[in-house]
Amino acid sequence: MIKIRQGETAGINPFELEVDKKGNQEFLNILDKVSEIRALLATICRNYMGRTLNATEITEIEIVVNQLYMERGISTDVSSLYLREGGKIDDNKFVVGKIKKKMPTITDFQKKLKERNNCPELAKLLIPFLRGNSLGIFDCESSISTDVNAISFDMSEIKDEFTKLYASFVLLTWAWQKFVLKNRDKKKIIVCDEAWLFLKYKESADFLVNVARRGRKYLTSLFIASQFIQEFLSCEER
Repeated sequence: MIKIRQGETAGINPFELEVDKKGNQEFLNILDKVSEIRALLATICRNYMGRTLNATEITEIEIVVNQLYMERGISTDVSSLYLREGGKIDDNKFVVGKIKKKMPTITDFQKKLKERNNCPELAKLLIPFLRGNSLGIFDCESSISTDVNAISFDMSEIKDEFTKLYASFVLLTWAWQKFVLKNRDKKKIIVCDEAWLFLKYKESADFLVNVARRGRKYLTSLFIASQFIQEFLSCEER
């Protein structure tokens, strides 16, 4: 069980990328990552400023996210995700096999957004979400091992409704990347408790519906949200 607390980093990075697959072709789905980050920031913007992202902010998010990966030499090519085969890494540790590149973080995103100075309001809004601040839970590199049969995230110490929504949003994205997209021959279950939180804002509701729809397409994965999301999907289909 992994405890999620305000003011402490959780070892989960919303900018983490994993190999996706279309037919027999493997690739890095940076376009989907842009959409995820955009939906997350739109939800934050809606909560704190009572509005959705404007055209400039939407454009800047796409530019900045793409630049952050480009600067690290990361493209849709799967091999671009890795530095080299094996060797020494930080803290005098040695790795056998491929060494994954360090992913961008929320600090990297906020810094570049601020430097470009095209949407200063959004850049300023992200300050509480930086490491060391109250919502800096996910401003870090991923460090949680996924070589286990089950992972549970405990958010019982988070009382604020929006913080719980923010954490759930990032954790669900991480679970998709780390579990659904990997080892597709294995059946999986993702359970999202209190999914009703996502329905408070259009952006987060759309994100949850999209995850549920994508999950249904994979025979190796099963997404269970709650009665609310099932009703939401049923209403849309009618």
